[in-house]
Amino acid sequence: MSASDPLQLARAGKQGSYPVRTRYRRQDGSPVFTNHLILESSPYLLQHAHNPVNWRAWNDDTFALAKAENKPIFLSIGYSTCHWCHVMEEESFDNEEVAQTLNGYFIPIKVDREQRPDLDEIYMTAVQIITGHGGWPMSSFLTPEGNPFFGATYFPRPRFINLLRKVHELWEEQQENLLEQGRRLSEAVSVYLRPKPISETLAENLIETAMEKLIGYSDREWGGFGSEPKFPQEPNLLFLLDIIERDSRPLDRQPAWTVVKTALDALLAGGVYDQAGGGFHRYAVDQRWLVPHFEKMLYNQAQLARCFIRAYKLSQDPEYLRICRETLDYVLREMRSPEGVFYSATDADSEGEEGKYFVWAYQELSQLLDTPGLALAEQVYGVTRKGNFEGANILYLPRPLQKSAATLGLTYEELLQQLADLKAILLQTRSQRVPPLRDDKVITEWNGMMIAALAETAAITGISAYGDAAVIAANQLWRSQRGEDGLFHRISLDNLPSDDALLEDYVHYMEGLLQLYDYTHDHLWLERLEALTTTLEEQFLDAEQGGFFITPQSAQGPLLVRSKHCSDNATISGNSQLASVLAALRLRTGDLNVQRMAENQIAAFTGQINRHPLSAPVFLKGLNEWLSPNPVNLQYAASGQMWATATVKEYKEDYLLEVQLDIHMSEGWRIQSHNCPAPDGRRTQVELLSHTDHDLLDIRYPPGSVWTDANASNALEVYDDHCCIELTLRRATRSPVRLALHFQTCNEQVCHCPHTLNFSLW
Repeated sequence: MSASDPLQLARAGKQGSYPVRTRYRRQDGSPVFTNHLILESSPYLLQHAHNPVNWRAWNDDTFALAKAENKPIFLSIGYSTCHWCHVMEEESFDNEEVAQTLNGYFIPIKVDREQRPDLDEIYMTAVQIITGHGGWPMSSFLTPEGNPFFGATYFPRPRFINLLRKVHELWEEQQENLLEQGRRLSEAVSVYLRPKPISETLAENLIETAMEKLIGYSDREWGGFGSEPKFPQEPNLLFLLDIIERDSRPLDRQPAWTVVKTALDALLAGGVYDQAGGGFHRYAVDQRWLVPHFEKMLYNQAQLARCFIRAYKLSQDPEYLRICRETLDYVLREMRSPEGVFYSATDADSEGEEGKYFVWAYQELSQLLDTPGLALAEQVYGVTRKGNFEGANILYLPRPLQKSAATLGLTYEELLQQLADLKAILLQTRSQRVPPLRDDKVITEWNGMMIAALAETAAITGISAYGDAAVIAANQLWRSQRGEDGLFHRISLDNLPSDDALLEDYVHYMEGLLQLYDYTHDHLWLERLEALTTTLEEQFLDAEQGGFFITPQSAQGPLLVRSKHCSDNATISGNSQLASVLAALRLRTGDLNVQRMAENQIAAFTGQINRHPLSAPVFLKGLNEWLSPNPVNLQYAASGQMWATATVKEYKEDYLLEVQLDIHMSEGWRIQSHNCPAPDGRRTQVELLSHTDHDLLDIRYPPGSVWTDANASNALEVYDDHCCIELTLRRATRSPVRLALHFQTCNEQVCHCPHTLNFSLW
């Protein structure tokens, strides 16, 4: 090894820290080839560091080389747990014949889509314009300036070699035509990803219309949306759950609930859910959710956990709580780093076969389990001798657990205990198998999602372990992903951060901090939120046309367009989530700058939302929150100086409910008591709004304390610090209990206008 060879020095420094993937090895097992990807930190890029292809990373130096040599660029974008990415690597990129053609005629670039989703979005848009569809691995041909002139997805090796030679011939003979084609395609991509703003007001009944369209789009038979392959589409579910929380009708009279319930019931019953170990696979290849693509992504766990815990809050269905808890427990058990943050994903393949780690041969189960255990697996998980996946069994629930319990003569709780014993055996056996590759990089965006899921679940269930895990992760991200300049990194691997954070990283981390603040009411989280709000304006704001760019100002390499959109896909877009974050932050701080940002954010995307409302369901959720706060059981007032929770403390016989309203005030703030006689203010009162469905039998206000003004000329009875109002209600129907809290907040200098907070108890 030459002492001056940076690639071999990097190889020596990383030896043993990543799996070497190549067929070309010396007798001692060391790789024959090492390319520039050895200098990178992404596990996906390191997977290709020993291909004979002379891969380079996306940076200014690479494009300077392409211009100096006047060569087109071959751009391949994929990710570490992508099945067809592995196939194309083994067939083509780890093949000397392909490598000779690529190295001789092109500058090859590899990009990890999870590391640079902004680049993935740009070139995926180009591929979709060219071919009408997209996917990974994405294969694109670019000019030395970065303009795409042709692209597609996976190519078998013979076809790929022919394509490379044809593109080379065209570059040699018709270079000007390809350059012009690249310019035109780049313009089309720019129009799509950065459309001109349309100045208009929000369409009437926009949210109701979007809800009706989404309900119509749902799969009424098998649950979810669309046909195979079927993805969970969590943004749609979160939008509908927000609509349901606002509806005063019983759940069984809400079409939106029917859609959500059908989807969640199908997801938890299917093979797309890991029945043995918890957590969700990325998508199902069939309409019935039975056969998954077996990779697991952190973002699915986070988003679906929030869907299930919100559905549990509405319905009290214990199955929704079970799935949420098992999913979070899986993440804490298998996807958590020693520092308390979360890894990205696990692969679909192990030992060269997709799903091998997760499926069960009947013969294996018959040897592993005793007779009652095997019978339980057959009854509950649909296990058969024939199997349902290439002769093996994907565990699923052919019938709800409650029905299986009744068939077996057990209670639901007794069945859960028997299943816990069964799953312990399965997990112990599975742990002896070769596991799928785990992508250990830490992505700020996806960690923010998981922090939000953990904190929200802790707030709803009172399970402090989830809240503690969220606090640890949030603090670790603040330490490890934030640079001395206050800017965040998107990625870290082995505690080494890299790549500038994108809009999604900041916004989803902010959503996590919001959920933590609601859980703990520790002002540290608000302080960090306010600092991040300033960073957003400095790094991402489109000062001319409003909204926020996806990419920061300091992005490496050429960027055809600074994309700016609010479309939700597998994950919630930054601009879409930001609408919710700003609406929530305004209520908790009263910050006028936040209010201005929110108003500009809504105005920037009104035209897009009016025309394509279902493209951004979470933006609609944020818009709804901005127009009228959701009457959930936690509400804020007085610029966050006062907050209140409504909780059902006890369900009694005869449909009696014991409800507690807890009101908290910052130091120096107070509200007039229930008995306060002041004629120019509003005394505190609780009103039952849903009086046609429920009866308020008793209300017990606490005694107040006497407050006297500075001149000792005016004495009032007030509540300060904390007070608790107790109510006894009779529930006449299964519709939510709607309460209104009327009050007025004051301190030594100012009184806010009389205000009302609305609550909904399911």
